[in-house]
Amino acid sequence: MSKRKNYKVVVDDLNLVLFVKGFSLEEERILYNSVRVKFEEAKEPISIEAYKEFIVKKFLIDSAKVLTSLPSDNDDKIEAMDTLYASIVGLYPPFSIEFICQDLNTATFFSDGAKNKFLQSLREKIGPQEESPPMCLSSLEDLMCLEDYLKENIVGQRGAIESVIKALKLMASGLAQHSSFLFVGPTGVGKTQLGKLLGHRFSGNFYKINCAEYAGAHEYAKLIGSPPGYVGHTDKSLLAEKAEESNRWVFLFDEIEKAHHKLYDFLLSLLDDGTCTDNMGQVLDFTESIFIFTSNQGLGEINRNPMGFDRGAKKGEVEQKVSNEVIRNSVKKHFSPEFLNRLDDFVLFNSLTKPEVKKIAKLQLQEVPITPTEPLLNYIVEGGFSSEYGARNISRFIKQNVSIKVADAILNKLVPKEEGAFYTPRLSKGEVRIINTRKYEASS
Repeated sequence: MSKRKNYKVVVDDLNLVLFVKGFSLEEERILYNSVRVKFEEAKEPISIEAYKEFIVKKFLIDSAKVLTSLPSDNDDKIEAMDTLYASIVGLYPPFSIEFICQDLNTATFFSDGAKNKFLQSLREKIGPQEESPPMCLSSLEDLMCLEDYLKENIVGQRGAIESVIKALKLMASGLAQHSSFLFVGPTGVGKTQLGKLLGHRFSGNFYKINCAEYAGAHEYAKLIGSPPGYVGHTDKSLLAEKAEESNRWVFLFDEIEKAHHKLYDFLLSLLDDGTCTDNMGQVLDFTESIFIFTSNQGLGEINRNPMGFDRGAKKGEVEQKVSNEVIRNSVKKHFSPEFLNRLDDFVLFNSLTKPEVKKIAKLQLQEVPITPTEPLLNYIVEGGFSSEYGARNISRFIKQNVSIKVADAILNKLVPKEEGAFYTPRLSKGEVRIINTRKYEASS
């Protein structure tokens, strides 16, 4: 995996610009595990001040120069060190001392009370599964880092990701305040996942709205509150709560074609200037937000095999273009011109090829302590890919046919023969077997 670019952090309290090292996910996991081991093996308590200084030295580029610029007074120096440390763990939350202590204290093992070093090593090898921290998207370098991150985690949708990055460039440069997209494509190809990952890296604020719940004429009132005289009209509305937290959100309206047309009328103001008025007459500010609408519109009109599955061939490319045109025409018929004209971009998502599905399977297996062998990946692709449900069925298939086998081994106290290794799979009679294990014996 390629190394991420370094971060630039402005610390107003110290009048400093910090340059923080950028680690790849693998490098970050290795460093986290080494820090965690230091805590476990320490014979004497580690002071908080010493740990903060360690983090500053480990993560800052030219840390020696920064440390020599700190105040000489001891109290001021401690306060400055706290500021440096807070700036770093804001980018790398798993390295906060609170996170590491909680990780160590909440470790659970088998019922006999023995500390299971094997399960601990599995958790360390898989690494912390916390969401990546929001990025400061203020420069081209930041946006390139975000683009790399999205392309690593969303497979087969480079065009969609590039469209999103173009809009973010306008927002970062101040030429646009908010953005809106219509994501159209088959189910299970990454529309919702792209919105979710974007939300967590853009601002840390993501909210999904299921538009099937807004099929009635007056149900859009759930967003802005009930009109005066109706039950609940004094309660704070959903969007009012979100506006109090921040004006910088990623809202994802899932399956927008299922919503009543009155919801579209309400959305016009929100898409125009990023604001709306709730039932109490308050203007809610979402001027720095991103609005994403997902849809399967037009796919029912395509009477052929899953589009794009043979995208490499010329015939497949022609079929893809024809399908895209069918989808565009269907979208124009279903959605009003007023709604479509307020969207910044109309993004078509491709269906997935078998090599792309294999990449997705490999990504999802990162959360399971099993070696992702080629036969195992092929087994998942053949058994888990569905033209109807897309990659969403891959996750379900892994849980039902792979993860459950690992769970059985763990609960039966079977561990890999090789110390610290992952479980080894073997395919036999169309199902996964876990091999090369031994009975775990807890040390006294």
